[in-house]
Amino acid sequence: MMAGCPTDLGNEPMHANPSRQPGRRHPTILVLGLAVAGLAVACSPAVAITPSPSTSAGPLAATASASPSPTPSATATLAPTLSPSASALPAVGPAPSGPWATLNWIAAGNVIPLGSTNVSVHGWSKGYVALEQLSGSDENGNDLPVFIYASASTDGIHWAAPTGVDTAGIVGNIEISEIVEGPSGLLAVGYPYGDTCGGPPSVVALWTSPDGRIWKRVSLPKDFRTGEVHTISGGSAGFIATGGSTDGEIHALWTSLDGRSWTSRPLPTVPSGTLVLDGGTSFAGGFVLAGAVVGEGECGGPAHLHAATWWSADGAAWSRSALPGSLTAANASITVTALSDRVVVVTQTSPDGSKLLAWTSSDGRSWTSVHAPSALLDRLTYGLETDGQHAALVRDPESGSGAPTVLAIGEDGSVTTLGQSGNGPIASEDGGGWTSAVGPTGILVVGSNGSEAWLGLPS
Repeated sequence: MMAGCPTDLGNEPMHANPSRQPGRRHPTILVLGLAVAGLAVACSPAVAITPSPSTSAGPLAATASASPSPTPSATATLAPTLSPSASALPAVGPAPSGPWATLNWIAAGNVIPLGSTNVSVHGWSKGYVALEQLSGSDENGNDLPVFIYASASTDGIHWAAPTGVDTAGIVGNIEISEIVEGPSGLLAVGYPYGDTCGGPPSVVALWTSPDGRIWKRVSLPKDFRTGEVHTISGGSAGFIATGGSTDGEIHALWTSLDGRSWTSRPLPTVPSGTLVLDGGTSFAGGFVLAGAVVGEGECGGPAHLHAATWWSADGAAWSRSALPGSLTAANASITVTALSDRVVVVTQTSPDGSKLLAWTSSDGRSWTSVHAPSALLDRLTYGLETDGQHAALVRDPESGSGAPTVLAIGEDGSVTTLGQSGNGPIASEDGGGWTSAVGPTGILVVGSNGSEAWLGLPS
């Protein structure tokens, strides 16, 4: 484990385009599912769609006049009309609050009013956000301007007209790969993608939004520009960023309530040894850091890591907690992730990957061991999707074709494979990629070309 470097869990994350999606995207390949007659849908009340003050009237639906057009070529990539089938789709209500056992899929079709380039979807407690991102370089290796368009939905079925995201001056292989939620709304995090041989990518741009529709660019603090910010997490306590110096030798922490004004925070203090942090997270109980104290080796032998967590209500002062039964070794991998806004999970993997330990906490101070944790828990930092209420992983079929496997991650650290019915996504080795999101109505899967969407209604 090295300061300022992402944890290597021994399981490479699989991405639809590995060079474009650092640490978040779920890979698979999709072909259209066959229509299913008599699809059963829960008859719960529809989620209300409230127009933004900037919307003239009626439900949030894309119109040609609302399409962003920064350049003629960018405009040509957009599909600014909803699929005719959108109006015929059933009303969907809020997902059940308890544990999920099954998903009933609805094929929503071409409901997302974006174009066909690098479309991704993100979920939060009040809905979903879809992005289309155009960036990279030309055939001569020259960096191209970055263009990003956003659309939002409260139910995954009805979507707002697309709006342009301020990317003035941003060029090259840069895109939004994460959207996290805090007490004031959403924070979109821009990272470079591609070659990261020099270490983990550092945040290069931030945007805030109260609803996922209109985004405002954040002026990065000096600390963010002179150092490196590797992770940003959000929760009811606020946003927390971890990073350090450009050489990775010095750790640094920042917190924010709105994603715009950031406060540098002190590091946890240790009476002896060296502090090493692997990341932090935010939830209703405050902020949690996970890492270790590197003890001095005895008799010339190797130093050992003593895994630990630190909790703070506001980031101003930290208290250390022990992880019962944690490994003490020359090196180990440690992760921290919020399963929901109520519960945090910490994992520790042995150096050879043969042993996995996990703990959960609802207050960030006392930790409960997860009995016989699933090996899938060590991948949470790569693919977990949560809206603050439920958490899930959506995985490729092992054969490379067929329906994806959908796993619900319980707040006790349990991993449950959800049963599936209805007209869901089907993987094929010669199709395109997809992304997925957990939101207030269920699990949304969207093809990377934006032409197909599937909403899994949980029960």
